Amino acid sequence: MKKIGLALLIATTSLFGIGIGNYQVSPEIGANLSYQNGKNNFTYGGYARIWLGVSRIVFAPQFKYDVIAKHNNDYSYKNIQAGGLIGFDIPILPITPYIGASYSTFDGVGLSDTAAFNYGIKIQIPLIHITVGLDGSYQKPKIIGGGRYEMNRIGATIGLIF
Repeated sequence: MKKIGLALLIATTSLFGIGIGNYQVSPEIGANLSYQNGKNNFTYGGYARIWLGVSRIVFAPQFKYDVIAKHNNDYSYKNIQAGGLIGFDIPILPITPYIGASYSTFDGVGLSDTAAFNYGIKIQIPLIHITVGLDGSYQKPKIIGGGRYEMNRIGATIGLIF
């Protein structure tokens, strides 16, 4: 009977996300693998966020680092983003959709600094401190020398919450 009671308690707390008070502080670090529109551009990288919340509304300053590998791995360039996100923890489910904006810089390619718009969802796996999710980024930097280059990147994330 004790084992059944313990199993029900664990299942209930993982399903309903019972917490103490209305406040949340959840540092998260992780990795991502994405696809960027264009000529088979794959990206990989990492991110760090600190989710701060009150009553299911969460804010997160974030830092992202991506390496964009061009087709046939001819060359690659780097994209660094720093900004913030706002999201909503859905009651009962461990899902958080979010949107945000970041300042974006490039290294190793002739693109100027720009703003990036971020969007996605994160799903916290019950009982363990791991998240999985979808993360996207849209930006349209100026090409040095004229014109603009439209980038839309979407991919999968896996993270660790402390």
